[in-house]
Amino acid sequence: MRKTFIALAASLLAATAAHASTNLVANGTFDNPDLATGTFEQVSTVGFGNLQWGHYSGGTGVTKLVDVAGEQFAQIASGDIMYAAFTATVTGAYDISFDYSGGGIWGLTGASWAPSIVDYSFVTPSAAWTTQTTSANLVAGESYKIYFGGMVTPPDFHPTLNIDNVSVAAAVPEPETYAMMLAGLGALGMMSRRRRLGGKA
Repeated sequence: MRKTFIALAASLLAATAAHASTNLVANGTFDNPDLATGTFEQVSTVGFGNLQWGHYSGGTGVTKLVDVAGEQFAQIASGDIMYAAFTATVTGAYDISFDYSGGGIWGLTGASWAPSIVDYSFVTPSAAWTTQTTSANLVAGESYKIYFGGMVTPPDFHPTLNIDNVSVAAAVPEPETYAMMLAGLGALGMMSRRRRLGGKA
């Protein structure tokens, strides 16, 4: 019985870890399509099938997929928005992270742009690449959109918002959570063993 509980705990931990590490945002690194080093391509000509991101143009600039020294990222013009749709796999907390430079906004909504899950907010303008992280509670089977918009804001007045490494993944439980789960499984195993021994007396 003890071996059974240990095997069950190990398989549960492995399944949880695999779920937690899966990024639900397709092409969050913008490596598709693969551009030649040092080049760029307008998002409007890349096509959704390759990029797997949607795009709304405000007509004030040109949003691009850019390659700098072999690293690709999206460069969103002021007034434009790029978004990715995804479906939550489990109910609970999700870690949201992305790298950015420049200035603009981002947010998270339901599939039809409502309701707002993470209200749109301004990133802190930055000339250097910066990582932003937060979390949100999502519902299994529900679809969502994460979006980013370029916006010129004072005092830095960056003309674009550059984004890369966009990720939405189920939160990894703390080590203490695993320890408590294993302790609970161990206690169940002991109780079951005692019952069996009591029945034999």
